[in-house]
Formats: sequence, structure tokens, C-alpha cells
Amino acid sequence: MATSSVSQSALLNTYYTSKHAAVSLNSELQLVLCTATATYIPKAEFINMFEKAAELVKHEKLSKCIYDERKLIAFHMPSMEWLYLVWKESMYKYGLSTYRKLLPDDKQFEHLVNVARRKIARENPWFDFERFDIRYCKSLEEAIES
Repeated sequence: MATSSVSQSALLNTYYTSKHAAVSLNSELQLVLCTATATYIPKAEFINMFEKAAELVKHEKLSKCIYDERKLIAFHMPSMEWLYLVWKESMYKYGLSTYRKLLPDDKQFEHLVNVARRKIARENPWFDFERFDIRYCKSLEEAIES
């Protein structure tokens, strides 16, 4: 019998925490969870959060990254560009290509994320979004299960 999604999310082990972010993992499910714990993450802390996640991806052979942005009220475009063009590109080499995103319940935020993603694609035609399985989910349980 499969473990329920509620108990699966309870099996997340905290790896790193800071004022604005946290990183957790579940080795059995091969996933890392990066969580915004504040309404905004400064760029240096954003990069540090994903560098901590990279340590886990490399050492634990994780195949899925969930980014929980639900607490954010704003995002920083240069941080998003770094995430796609540097971090995701680097993590692809370690087998990480599945991403689940939990966005705030804010249509304007969602629109801005989509505009930013199109900008990244337009200005960086070498970056192949199709190599990645990126989906937006409504809950942590859905992100874990999908």
C-alpha cells in the first residue's frame, strides 16, 4: 500500500534554514524542497538556498526539486534568471530535471512569473526549457505526487 501524501510530506528532513528560506529533503522520494519562508528573499540568500539544495542533489542523487514560493509577494528577476540559466543548467548534469513550483495565490504574481520566463527564453535561445519537466501545483502533496 502506498504511503499517503500527508505522511510523505511529514517525512521531509530539514537540511538548512535561514531568515528567508529553508531547504528540506526526502531521500526515499528523491526530492529536495526549497521554501520561501518570508515575503521576499534577497538574492544572496536565494542563491545560498539553491546552493544548499545543490549539495543534496549531488550527494543524494535527487531527481525532483519543489520550490514553494507561496509566501512571496515579489520576486527578483536577476535571481530567477540565475536559477534557470546557471543553477538548473548545472543540476541537469546531476540528473535533476523535474521541478514543481508552488506559487502564491496571486494572479498578478503568476502573470509576472510567466512574463519573466518568456523573457528568459527570448534573451537566451540556447536555454532549452523542453529538457525540464516543470509544473505548477496547488499543494505540497500534489507537488510530491506528480
